[in-house]
Amino acid sequence: MRLFYHFFVIKALLFQAIVNAAIIELPDLVRASDQTITITFSCNNEKYEKIGKIAFNIHGAYRLVKTKDSDFNIQMVILKDEFVGLRILNKNTVIHESKIGLNNTYKSFLHLLDKAISITGSSQNLVGIYSGHFAFVGKRGESSELYLSDFFFNEIEQITSDKALLTRPKWSPDGKKLIFTSYYKSGFPDLFEMSLDTRKRSIIAAFKGTNTGGVYSPIGDRVAMTLSSEGNSDLYTLNLNNRNLKRLAKTKALESSPSWSPNGEQIVIVSDSLGSPQLYLVDSKGGSMKRIKTSISRYCTEPDWNTFNEDLIVFTASIHGRFQVVLHSFKTGKSTKLTSVKGGAMQPSWMPDGRHIVYTERLNGSTRLVLLDSITKKSNLLHSMSFGDASGASYFKDLN
Repeated sequence: MRLFYHFFVIKALLFQAIVNAAIIELPDLVRASDQTITITFSCNNEKYEKIGKIAFNIHGAYRLVKTKDSDFNIQMVILKDEFVGLRILNKNTVIHESKIGLNNTYKSFLHLLDKAISITGSSQNLVGIYSGHFAFVGKRGESSELYLSDFFFNEIEQITSDKALLTRPKWSPDGKKLIFTSYYKSGFPDLFEMSLDTRKRSIIAAFKGTNTGGVYSPIGDRVAMTLSSEGNSDLYTLNLNNRNLKRLAKTKALESSPSWSPNGEQIVIVSDSLGSPQLYLVDSKGGSMKRIKTSISRYCTEPDWNTFNEDLIVFTASIHGRFQVVLHSFKTGKSTKLTSVKGGAMQPSWMPDGRHIVYTERLNGSTRLVLLDSITKKSNLLHSMSFGDASGASYFKDLN
């Protein structure tokens, strides 16, 4: 029964030959309010000035120009005792000055970088994304392990040494825990929870069959998952307070990849009830499933709900024999292809600003992590290929 875990993975690999449904090509998602913000950026430290310019160059909403042509002049200063200063000018008028010391110069710099984003991008409700951490699956050599990294992959830490297959980690809402599926010890797919303070893990689900797709509810009191303990892979929720396990949908089809709505009232899930994977909605308290008519592919999987904007989900679809990242709006009912990657783009996950997405790109048999701006469709590689394979990332923005 454990082999059910590989159902969608195997189908995904074999689906390259399947003929897709009619493709709907939509215009770029550029809203009228999303104007390019021109800035000048400087720092008294060459290393940090380079990081800052990279941050604004890859964002999508910003363009670096000469001072006389800029909307804002952003100046950062590395001070003593791990303090960093920030000054923002609009033309020749100082509109903001502050400094911060977090006992780590790099951390202080990233937090002020986010502050500069929120101030200069306030008219577009921009939120900084740089003072956080990725959790992802890395493969350096023969085995895959769980890793943490800052946004710019300057500080990378391996947090498991299991030498066992594992899949996409997901953050708890407070950023203190990760949930992931691993073949650790048992040799079968079980769900684990790891405390990032102690690095100790506990078993969330190790039932007969497969235990996969674990993801926390928005307030962290429940975990949605798919279990095959009774035959098919069905959708369940586990109450973390009383350990009550509840099956939300029992069908003859296979379900996988749950993702919660921002208010926790609904879950989007993948089901093959029509013969190939499609997206469905189900009430988080249980009930019948309602299909999401994406009208873009006969193979749709790996949905992720935007926690910043409940109207949007992102998912993976097979288009012309390649997996690509697709955006769907519930309000318009339209789906938009965001990537055109030759090797394939998959495993999309929203960044905490609700604008950017991190996804896994296949390239010549290797995998790497890429940042995607959902507005401009601009993609940027997040790390060097010298690291090794990286996939299945999710991101948490630091709270302090």
